Amino acid sequence: MAQSTAKLTFVSGPGRGQEGAAMVCDGRFDTKWCIDEPRQLPYIIVLDAGEQTPIAEYGLVTGDDTGSYPDRNPVTWRVSGSNDKQSWTLIDDQKNNRSLPAENETEYRFTPTAAGAHGQYRYFRFEFIKMAGSTRIQLSEINIYKTKQMPINAAFVSGTGNGKEGAAMVADGRLFTKWCIDEPRQMPYSVVLDAGEQTAISEYRLVTGDDTFTYPDRNPVTWRVSGSNDKQNWTNLDEQKNNRRLRDENEQEFRFKPAATGNYRYYRFEFIKMTAGTRLQLSEIKLYK
Repeated sequence: MAQSTAKLTFVSGPGRGQEGAAMVCDGRFDTKWCIDEPRQLPYIIVLDAGEQTPIAEYGLVTGDDTGSYPDRNPVTWRVSGSNDKQSWTLIDDQKNNRSLPAENETEYRFTPTAAGAHGQYRYFRFEFIKMAGSTRIQLSEINIYKTKQMPINAAFVSGTGNGKEGAAMVADGRLFTKWCIDEPRQMPYSVVLDAGEQTAISEYRLVTGDDTFTYPDRNPVTWRVSGSNDKQNWTNLDEQKNNRRLRDENEQEFRFKPAATGNYRYYRFEFIKMTAGTRLQLSEIKLYK
C-alpha cells in the first residue's frame, strides 16, 4: 500500500507573495518560503489537514538554492497539533538537528517523538526557532504523512560482479560491505532486486561505500531504474543524468523519488557513468513502499 499523505492548505504564517509562507503547501518544489525577519522569530506556520489526521512522519523540503545557502536550513523547531487552533499539543521538538542536507529541493523526513505524536489533529503548527547560520529561513514544502514509509526487504537476483565485493552486497543489509567493480567492458553495471511481490516503490536510496570520502570518483552520476514482473519486459521508472547528489561521505544514504511508478516485483538498476573513471561502489540499495 502506498504511503498516505495529508492534503494541506495554508492557514497562517509570516511572509507574503512569491516567497511567502503559503508556498510550503502549494505542492511544488520550484517555489519556496524564504524570509529574514528576525523580529518575527520564531517563524510560525499553521497548516490545515482538512480533518483530524494522524501524523506518522513529516517532511521538510529544502529550497531551490540550498546547495549555495545551507545556512538557511532550520536546525531547531517544534511541531504541535490542534483541533481548534487554540489548544496545542506538542508532537515533536528538534534541537540543533543539522540533518537537513545542503542539497536543493530535497526532502528530509522526521518521525515525531513527543507525547502528543499519537494523537489526531486537524491543524499543525510549525515553529522554526533557529537556522543553521543566519536568521533567514527557506523551505520549499512541508509534508505530513498519515502512514510511515515502509522499507521493502528486497532480495538479490543478479548483478555484475561476484564475491566479497560483488553486486549481492547491495542487498545484504550491512553498510560495512559493498559492491565495488571496475570492469568497463561490462558497463553499464546492473543489479536486479526482488521485492517478493508486485509492489510500487515511492522512493529508493543509494548508500555510499565505506571509503567514499577517499574515493568519491566511484559514486554513480548517471543511472536508470526499471521495473518488471517477469525479468524479461522492463518499464523505465527513473533516469538520472549527471546527477552529482551523492557526496564524498562514507556510508551515507541519498534519497530519490522515481519519476514513474507501478506494481512490479523486480527492480533493475543500471549504472552508466561514475563521477570519474569506471569503478563503481555502493554499500546498499534500498527500496521503500
